[in-house]
Amino acid sequence: MIDPDFVAYCEHLEHEFFRLKGRVGTLSPADFARARTWFDAGITLDAALEGIASAFRAQSAGRNRDAEEVNSLAFCESFVEQAMTRRRLL
Repeated sequence: MIDPDFVAYCEHLEHEFFRLKGRVGTLSPADFARARTWFDAGITLDAALEGIASAFRAQSAGRNRDAEEVNSLAFCESFVEQAMTRRRLL
């Protein structure tokens, strides 16, 4: 049985990730696995969304021909962890 809370979590992540990419898409199997890891670790949806947005801002601020494009949730992971750490400190 699929956990409806996890499904909703993934749908929110997917929507925001591809909104920020500026195109339609779906999370890859690796991204779903990463989302499952975050969900199981107690990474809140707010922290995950903040981290994803921060990753895109950071990539955009440093945009040049050598800048890595945000292509997966793996790129966002350190930003998500930082967002969650900030929340735990509050």
